[in-house]
Amino acid sequence: MAKLSLFLQTIYVFIFLLAHPNRGVRLYPVVQEGNNSLQQDLVYGLAKQKLPSLKSNSLEAKFSGEGNNSSGVLYYATHDSSGGPDASYYGFHATTDVYGHALKRGQLSRSGIWVGHSGDGRKSSFNAISVGWHIAPEKYGDSHPHLFTYWTRDGYQSTGCYNMDCPGFIAASSATVTPGARINPSSKVTLRVLKDDQSGHWWVYYGFNGVPTAVGYYPKSLFTYMAKKANQFSFGGFVFAERALPTPPLGSGVLPGGKGRAASFTDLRLIERDGRSSPIMKDLPSVISNNKCYSITPIVNSGCFFGGPGGCV
Repeated sequence: MAKLSLFLQTIYVFIFLLAHPNRGVRLYPVVQEGNNSLQQDLVYGLAKQKLPSLKSNSLEAKFSGEGNNSSGVLYYATHDSSGGPDASYYGFHATTDVYGHALKRGQLSRSGIWVGHSGDGRKSSFNAISVGWHIAPEKYGDSHPHLFTYWTRDGYQSTGCYNMDCPGFIAASSATVTPGARINPSSKVTLRVLKDDQSGHWWVYYGFNGVPTAVGYYPKSLFTYMAKKANQFSFGGFVFAERALPTPPLGSGVLPGGKGRAASFTDLRLIERDGRSSPIMKDLPSVISNNKCYSITPIVNSGCFFGGPGGCV
């Protein structure tokens, strides 16, 4: 098994995080930069997914430990599963807020959910699917929120793409929306990824008012380890900016506990193999790159707040 010396070392610290008003201050574990976890794989993958102009000496190389220069900066705030490599997950469900922000080319703000499998420990064996909304002027040529999905079966090295930019995602015949579609800001969207027990395919659902409908699916044959199950999940968001630009807002642009209303995740649910779901009632480890700029609160009653104003350096 390849050593994980290429990855950033994990630093577990206990800090006080100012939660949303009326939630007070709570002590909980925060991972400032993950190692051998879904978050580390996601961070590596984010560099692959963001901007077509990113080269091997940019964020991708920085987060894989192969380079010391970067064309931009990335911040993230997520909750990460804690079940370990032997865990079994067959889907994830969440409702989250969508907001509009005026971003420029070279900036990206993204919120969503991920399911993945750590494989045999090698980066090339990592499988993942992500679904959510993002503002990505570099990709769409505008600053509107868009629905997205992304996949990989080799740790973002040579497989996977956004939406239907490459073979992989298959749209449902009954779908009323396709990946990449524009979303109206100031709305709540429900996201769901689940593995169909009969076909083995991973289905993506999206909708409003807590009732998502099928958008399409990723065939079982696309994946190696996720052909059977996932063993990790994560949710939250990240932002990216080229170094000449300020980092953009995340979520509503309000830091949890600050003035105004922070963005939220609600109705957080894990999906069982038989399709039934159960609410996530306990807190999960937080993975935050810089909690002075962007943060995520502890999970309470199957929900949490997250985001930040941007302008972080």
